[in-house]
Amino acid sequence: MTTTEPRLVPAVVSGHQIYIECPTWCTVDHVAYSEGFLEDVWHCGDNADLFAPRIGKTPDLALYARLGLDPFDSNPGRRQPFVTVDDGSEGFYMVPAQADEFADNLVAFAEQIRAMARTARGAV
Repeated sequence: MTTTEPRLVPAVVSGHQIYIECPTWCTVDHVAYSEGFLEDVWHCGDNADLFAPRIGKTPDLALYARLGLDPFDSNPGRRQPFVTVDDGSEGFYMVPAQADEFADNLVAFAEQIRAMARTARGAV
C-alpha cells in the first residue's frame, strides 16, 4: 500500500462542518463520527482480520490490524501513519519497520503451526 497526498474531506467538529486533510487510505466517515475538538480527529483504514477455527464452534476473531494516524496524539509516533495489531484487549502500535518485523514473526509462527499440524496428523 502506498501513501499519497491527503485529500480534503468534510468533518464535523464541535457541531460545525469543516474540511480536514485525510489520508487516502482512511475509511472513517468524519461527518458520521463527529468529534468535540479538532484534537480528537483521528484516521484509520479498514481492518485486516485473523479468525481462528475452533473445535465444535464457529471461528472467532483472534487479531485484527489496521493503519492509523492520530495527528494530535501526545505520542509523536502516532502522529505519523502506524500499524495497530489488536487482540481485543490491548493494541500494539508499530511504526512501519516494526510492522514488517511483526509480519516476519507471523510467517515464522505460521510455519510452526503447520509443523504442529503435521505432527498431530501423524500422531493419530
